[in-house]
Amino acid sequence: MKSTGDAPRILQPVVELRGEGATFAYSVRAPRSKGVIPPSSYKDGGFPTLADCLSDVARALGGDFKRIYVRLDGHCVGERDIVELRAAPEQVAAELKSECDALNALLIKPAAISAHKKTGPVAAE
Repeated sequence: MKSTGDAPRILQPVVELRGEGATFAYSVRAPRSKGVIPPSSYKDGGFPTLADCLSDVARALGGDFKRIYVRLDGHCVGERDIVELRAAPEQVAAELKSECDALNALLIKPAAISAHKKTGPVAAE
């Protein structure tokens, strides 16, 4: 058999974390080429904190994967080692929330600027 010289592709799942009222949930999907977003292959929820949710992700995927792509409430918030989720879920949760908050702030600014342009500055009386 002739080698093509291509490096073997390592599957790195995408974990979608989301707040659901007072709890957190996640789903896992495997990315495909050409931007195809496959359906979730695993879902779980009802976790009281994001850190608890991350700990469960580590338990569910830790034996099979080293790294995951992470999305939080619809935002891409980077890649994480499963070891981080297991060792310091509270710290990882705080970092992910901070990243998500920063992305939300970027999305809010254009709308706030547009509203300000339409109504003009507020004059002090």
